[in-house]
Amino acid sequence: MRPVNQALPLQGIRVLDLSIFIQGPIAAMLLADWGAEVIKIEKPGRGDFARTTKVLFGRSQLLPDGRNVMFETANRNKLAVTIDLKKREGRDVFYRLAAQAQVMTTNLHPSALEEFGVDRSTMESIAPHLIYAHSTGFGTLGPNALDPCQDTAGMARSGYMMNSPAPDGSPVYPTGALSDVLSGTMTAFGVTMALLTKARTGKVTGVNCSQLSTMMWLQGYALSQFANTGSAFIPHVREVAPNPLMNMYRCRDGKWLACGMFMSERFDWGEFGALMEFSDDSRRDVRFSTDEGRAANNQDLIRLLDTAFASHPREYWVAEFRRRGYWCSIINDIGGLVRDPQVSANGYMTSAPSGFQTVTSPFGLTTINQPEPTDAPEIGRDTDDVLSRIAGLDMAEIGALRAAAIV
Repeated sequence: MRPVNQALPLQGIRVLDLSIFIQGPIAAMLLADWGAEVIKIEKPGRGDFARTTKVLFGRSQLLPDGRNVMFETANRNKLAVTIDLKKREGRDVFYRLAAQAQVMTTNLHPSALEEFGVDRSTMESIAPHLIYAHSTGFGTLGPNALDPCQDTAGMARSGYMMNSPAPDGSPVYPTGALSDVLSGTMTAFGVTMALLTKARTGKVTGVNCSQLSTMMWLQGYALSQFANTGSAFIPHVREVAPNPLMNMYRCRDGKWLACGMFMSERFDWGEFGALMEFSDDSRRDVRFSTDEGRAANNQDLIRLLDTAFASHPREYWVAEFRRRGYWCSIINDIGGLVRDPQVSANGYMTSAPSGFQTVTSPFGLTTINQPEPTDAPEIGRDTDDVLSRIAGLDMAEIGALRAAAIV
């Protein structure tokens, strides 16, 4: 059943988004996706640094029409206002907006927040009703709390780069700003928790979220394993996987399949061997009939499975595994993922009016449709509307601020 149209859950919540690049903007964008009125505050003239980022991971961020992939991806469904917070008059305008908002999100460095007069302690005194959500690199306490941080540093400090190292043991940097995106997502989750707390108790609580904490959360099982047993999970190397039935194999057409049969003794070995077209000797080989035997003789079994999977195209194996209830999945690359019929069926990609395509929110509500997104706003597009409608300034006052380059 498709969801029915209802009011979005965050409708009526106003958010001031004072953030740059990816981590902070993602947090505010998720709130905007579900109905919050998000006002992106930027410096006049330049705006969010993401607007002018030309290259990311060696790939151009510039679109033919002049827009920017990095900025568009993290700023849909927002209003855009320019205010120079280095000037007292600009800070006064920001404070007027804060008086009419419920949430402020930021990922700026504490020194910048203090310089702009919008640090947590200042805002708590000026707007005690405001939920102040700060996304950081390494947390608010400790010897490195003030260290600058972005996605590279977040994944490095959290150990994530060593989660699946290169064959020579060197760290690997997964592309796609994973640490920024996850910490921004969890900041939005924290804001919803704070809003619920305020609705239930009337008490205002701030929100802290860091790249270090969220990337540790992502690796929770590995950390629990080590913290409680002293042993670390071994990085997965395909050729020596301890459980050959939880591994990746290349099929005849060159495409890859992932087997996820981590409880491999649940599956009948004889039936599995017949499907894989093993010889009678291999099917009867006692080395492969138990978990312990498969682990002890993993390289021999992996070579056997490499040969077997190479005998048929991937779709053959997917159909046969699915028919028997064996756990497996195709291994997508990015190009395959955006064209995946499963992605299309569930609406996991969406398009803005300009045609810009991006990923939808990471969850859905069964009775509420998420509306089609708007494009990320042009710098300062909504300044006049927001300052008159929310801050209560008349057009003469706004004109004077613009003449002084404050907005």
